[in-house]
Amino acid sequence: MGDFQRFVEDVTQRLSTMAKGELYVVGDGLDRDSLWLTFLDSFPPGTNPRFRERAAYDCATCRGFIKHFGNVVEIRDGQVRSVWSGVSASDPVFSVVAAAMDEFVGTLPLSTIFRSSQAQYGTRTTRSLRDGQVEVWHHLHGPVEKRHRTEDVGAAQGTFDAAVQVFQRGLDELTPHALDTVFGLIDDNALYRGAEHRPAVTEFRSLQKRWTQATDRRAFVFANAANPAARFRNTVIGTLVQDLSTGADLEQAVRSFEAKVAPQNYQRPTALITPSMVKAAMKTIAELGIEESLQRRFARLSDMSVTNVLWVDNDTQPRMKDGLEGLLMQAATTRSGAFLRDAKPEEMPVVAFMKNILPGATAIDLWVASTHEPHLVSLTTGQHPTAPRLFRWDNDFAWSYGGNVTDSIRERVKRAGGNVTGKLRVSLSWFNRDDLDLHVYEPNGEHIWYQERRNKLDVDMNAGGTLSREPVENVTWRGRIPDGEYRIEVNQYRKRDSAQVGFVIETESNGKIEQYRHERAVGQKETIEVGRMTVADEVITAFRPGKDMQQGSASQDLWGVTTEQFVPLSTIMYSPNYFDDNEVGNRHYFFMLKGCVNDQPTRGIYNEFLRGDLQPHRKVFEVLGDRTKCEPSPDQLSGLGFSSTVRDSVIAKVTMAGGRRHLISIQF
Repeated sequence: MGDFQRFVEDVTQRLSTMAKGELYVVGDGLDRDSLWLTFLDSFPPGTNPRFRERAAYDCATCRGFIKHFGNVVEIRDGQVRSVWSGVSASDPVFSVVAAAMDEFVGTLPLSTIFRSSQAQYGTRTTRSLRDGQVEVWHHLHGPVEKRHRTEDVGAAQGTFDAAVQVFQRGLDELTPHALDTVFGLIDDNALYRGAEHRPAVTEFRSLQKRWTQATDRRAFVFANAANPAARFRNTVIGTLVQDLSTGADLEQAVRSFEAKVAPQNYQRPTALITPSMVKAAMKTIAELGIEESLQRRFARLSDMSVTNVLWVDNDTQPRMKDGLEGLLMQAATTRSGAFLRDAKPEEMPVVAFMKNILPGATAIDLWVASTHEPHLVSLTTGQHPTAPRLFRWDNDFAWSYGGNVTDSIRERVKRAGGNVTGKLRVSLSWFNRDDLDLHVYEPNGEHIWYQERRNKLDVDMNAGGTLSREPVENVTWRGRIPDGEYRIEVNQYRKRDSAQVGFVIETESNGKIEQYRHERAVGQKETIEVGRMTVADEVITAFRPGKDMQQGSASQDLWGVTTEQFVPLSTIMYSPNYFDDNEVGNRHYFFMLKGCVNDQPTRGIYNEFLRGDLQPHRKVFEVLGDRTKCEPSPDQLSGLGFSSTVRDSVIAKVTMAGGRRHLISIQF
């Protein structure tokens, strides 16, 4: 029949041994009666005979023990083991019972830690009187150690569950590369108060490495959830690693970190690339022989081949690398003929414009609006034509939009870690170290600002720490967007500069980008009403600017070009990533303007462009790109650029062979 008393002693001893460490329970939402039924059903036939009204081993005391302790487990050497593991191994009956319980519990997932408000479950013995004789009954029983007791079981388990969740997210989301980068910054004393965080970074790196090698990763998380490093993701240094793990720019991520931990007047004295990063990058540069490739300049017409442009003006073509032959192939045309200023332009998709209009065009003038300022673009190239290529495409050309970005305010928001892929976006951009704040009031009265972000405001710059002269703030709606009127305001929280005053608001809806400019300085604590935006069916249908806001109707001098008028084109081309047979990334359409000259040093290298074997050194190339800018030159190729991925338009006045003119609104 088996030795039940020995079985009880074995279970009690097993539980006592386990209780010296942390205990856990398995089976989230488990019906505990299933534990008891498994116990009763596991007895071999004939070994649990009927006694009086029930089976011999069917008693309330043992049932209470199994329902509370039956699914308790330990995690030892990375393995989950139940209270039944190895119990009564030599007993022909209870070894079967223990094995069945162990197998059942082993199929259940880890749930939480074990905590109880009781001091004990079950009792060692009970006595009963039968026919004048005292009968002694042995039962499964066990004390609850003091370390596992609490008055509020739910609160204790909730705290543990939260630690598990944070630890698991940290292990999943924080990349080893980001951890290595932060550790390198600390090691090279390039991070404010970095030494304080070295132990936490070191410990979490070790935990993550062990987690990747663990046989049972869930068990590893549970076993180490009490480690202080398990909450690393939610620490201030953890937020830096998180930002870098999601692809945020190193400079901006560190600025955000230092704004949290540094005094307001702190200025970081060292660069954000470490000596080890520089050595590794220079080794790759030497191995690939691309040192000369890093020397960049503005591209000129004489660099361009006719085969890499879509259209070229007759006066311009002879200046190109192979322009004379192409020019002689075209018949002479006249440019006379009346043009109706007030004619309504014909809307035409850019693909149709390229196919049906360009082949017969002899001259093209583009209406350059003040709102086109973000579209100003320059073409760059290498100073040494025979040097190896740097970029993902098979030529040495690249491009840079105004403000040294690859794609206007939208790109600045992306670099700052903001979301630009939502259904609706409102971004604020300004040009000095002031602390401007974006405020948006939704139709239901909800106020979105830096104190109430509501999961929509994701970038807030120049609030403290290291200050930027290219700051942005960003509000993006990703879920449901309420219909109605939105009020947008900008407040000057802290005025620091008197130079480069003003700001720009950019809206993006249904692929269409619009900008509104405020040109004068914003005083300390002054609030500017930007405008009121109407949204219907999650799309901006109207925007009423505030009294001090301009949509760009006023003429400006930008890059040597006067806006709000037609400007002649020299050439039209795709972006270099679509020259020849290349088709890499998003296509841009470049309309190069005659007399358009970017007078600012311009980046010739962007990490987005780099070929794959240079990507591991992108932090070093970020610094190289900033410190090896192309110096202004009078014969550069500059104009307006439009991305194929963003809805926009520009008006072109086209003179065809024979003198006929068309007014066309080119749609992107």
